[in-house]
Amino acid sequence: MIVTCKPQIPPRWIGFMILPWASFAFNFAVVNAAFIFSLKKFVDNPAGLTFILSLPGLLAIVIAPLSSFLSDRIWTRFGRRKPFVVTASTCMIVALVAMPLATSFGWLVAAYVLYHLGDGLSAPRDPLKQEVVPPHERGRATGAMYWCQNLATVVFYSVMLGRFDDVRFFAGIPLHGEEMIYWSAALLLLVMLLLITLGIRELDQKSPLVGQKLSLGNFVRGLLDRELWPVYLLVLSFGLLNFFSGFGPFLSTLLYTEQWNYTKQEMGMNVAIGGVLNVFIIGALTFLADRLPRMRAFKLFIWLILGWNVFYFCYVNFVLPDKRPSLIEIIAFGEVLSILSLLLSLVYTPLIYDYVRRNKMGTFAAGAQIATRGTQLITLNGVGLFVWAYAVLFQPPAGEMTRVVLREETSASALVAELRASPWTRPSDAQPAPIKAVNAQAWQADGVVPNQSRTWEIRLQDKASAALADTRKDKERERARRATDLATLRRRPTGSAAEVAAAEQAVGALATEIAHIDEELAKRAEAWREQVASRLGDRLIAEGEQITGVAVKPAVVVELAARERPERVTLERLAQEVRLAFPLLDLRPLKRASGYGIAASALVEGDAEAAARRLQEVVVRAARARTPELIGEGDPWLGFEETSAFRLELAVVEEPVSTYVSPVTRVVNTVLSWFGHEPDPARRLEALARALRVAEETPHVRVTAEPDARRLAVTALFDDGATQVTAVDAVARRLAQLLGNAAEAQRLGRARAFVDRVEKAAAAQRLTVVHPFLASAYVPMRFDYMSGYLWVFLVAVIGIALTLYFCRLERRGVIRKRGVEEAETS
Repeated sequence: MIVTCKPQIPPRWIGFMILPWASFAFNFAVVNAAFIFSLKKFVDNPAGLTFILSLPGLLAIVIAPLSSFLSDRIWTRFGRRKPFVVTASTCMIVALVAMPLATSFGWLVAAYVLYHLGDGLSAPRDPLKQEVVPPHERGRATGAMYWCQNLATVVFYSVMLGRFDDVRFFAGIPLHGEEMIYWSAALLLLVMLLLITLGIRELDQKSPLVGQKLSLGNFVRGLLDRELWPVYLLVLSFGLLNFFSGFGPFLSTLLYTEQWNYTKQEMGMNVAIGGVLNVFIIGALTFLADRLPRMRAFKLFIWLILGWNVFYFCYVNFVLPDKRPSLIEIIAFGEVLSILSLLLSLVYTPLIYDYVRRNKMGTFAAGAQIATRGTQLITLNGVGLFVWAYAVLFQPPAGEMTRVVLREETSASALVAELRASPWTRPSDAQPAPIKAVNAQAWQADGVVPNQSRTWEIRLQDKASAALADTRKDKERERARRATDLATLRRRPTGSAAEVAAAEQAVGALATEIAHIDEELAKRAEAWREQVASRLGDRLIAEGEQITGVAVKPAVVVELAARERPERVTLERLAQEVRLAFPLLDLRPLKRASGYGIAASALVEGDAEAAARRLQEVVVRAARARTPELIGEGDPWLGFEETSAFRLELAVVEEPVSTYVSPVTRVVNTVLSWFGHEPDPARRLEALARALRVAEETPHVRVTAEPDARRLAVTALFDDGATQVTAVDAVARRLAQLLGNAAEAQRLGRARAFVDRVEKAAAAQRLTVVHPFLASAYVPMRFDYMSGYLWVFLVAVIGIALTLYFCRLERRGVIRKRGVEEAETS
């Protein structure tokens, strides 16, 4: 049994005391990272999201301080802190069970509020921990607590978060990943509730505050105790400087998933990798926790954290051309920030309690809760409003959108001035649109925004279309809910045919309404596209001009015997070496009746057999030097075949080969090169070639790009079974024009089908083949979640100023370390 207020405690007590806090860390991850996806079903606006997420804070700013304040002034047979923790945990468990079952916005928000009411009521859990752990052990206890919390976070992000959208059926009942996440958190909290209830005994400290009546006067006087109020400055400072509470976990989540387009699983693995590193780092830092001069370390770490966040913001916005860090960069920057934040937290938690007597810990916790919740309320709503205001002022508006490709490059200012010089009408009501409602921004699929561009996204702000899109979202949520109910009815043995038919009718009616809305939005987008086409006219490229070159050239395919099955990676690396000495087209595995083989292809001029022999010589020499086990010492020649290769040149929006390598990526590539795994700058082209290789259609493909030219050159060998297209359109006419005498019907049909395949495969590699119009649709307002860092920097400066003022008060003797003095005299 763990007992409070002991001057010395065994290490195992610290271990038991930090376990409940590890479970709270898991719950914190669930009710932040997972809850944001639950809430996104009903709300999209960042300001709305932050407002909803701040509602519990409005209630907890009263509940948490009251429970902490009262825990200093009561005594029961169960103790003074435990009754609050037990009651609160029960509320939190009920809320976690209810959240994934919410079928309406009100239900979800009510469960969320109940959870945070319980969280506020459980505020005395921290004074309870401090009463068990003596001051000289609190640094190490805090480090151990963070270690367990980090482990819980790793488990959540690596195992749980990526399963949020999964659905499994058990005995005909659908089990959603969302439900499993919330309910596993509830189960863990239940176990920790039993540990606190049965494993901790509080000793009566005979506090003079016991029995004091709860009144507004007593409450305010207690909070403003002359020993306590200066310490709140440090609490406020920490809250303002805490990047995570300032930026908001939900905006971090949306930054990863919506702005940078990483999946939930990638985001989870990113956090998990950092968490695994922290498992070792926290263990090392824990040994320093009670050895650092706490105040000097606190001041050092707050400056380092602010400086590192400023550096990261500048790196993403001014160093990376696409403003999208790689996962390696996110982990690298995040891990440094994590280490600094851990050091700050390891110092902060024992530091503030150094200034507080034991019998005033609950009262101090009450004041600290008010300060913390108030700070979170300001920073949370502030960052949401800031991101929304930034989007309104600087980001493209919601409305009709069309992406166009011009013949010549131009700047944003020149194009916007030209567009706003002409009158426009709103497709929703055919009324004149304000001049400022028209906006244009350079666009590329890879996120790079150049100063001069040919490709532009032109938008028209249309509030009526935005309202219609919001209606569609509401109906889609209702349709998804009813579809889930329908699936349950169909699998339920007792479900009646009438109930199933009624549910099917309801789902069908909603699907029809959604389809009508989609048609209307598409119609408006098409009307906007026609307006843009009439204004820009001949400045747009013509359909078919994306094909800049077509040719049919002679080629050979050499077949060589191999001793083992050639692997893809082996052939790709071998092909790179062969190309240094011979213009190889492709190197592919060869299907044989028995044994293994390699098929090497190349373009030829002149004697085909001589070229085939030369190709064999180069391939065999390179293979024996690099992978001796692939080709034996004998003659591997199996024969060769003369054929023709089709070469297609297509203009694209983006640079096919990225010549820019960020500083962090350069360091990572250097390390990878030591092991022979340095990434190839043309890896997107290799991936595109792999996607285009299809047996019995185009088995041999090579994709190259001309330097400083946004053009893809795709060379392929067509098999006899290659797909053909007989449609005659602008692209087919362009192919016929460029092929000339070689434009026989079969070849033209294959070429036309191949163009479509190349365009689709290129899009998967974020390479966009140009067209006069790339897309036309309704689009919502675009939010730049990274702009929230600017708000964080502002509040951090205020936090640093408060810390400096606190240090001044301590030097003047207004503040003393009364908690340390009490422990030394007891």
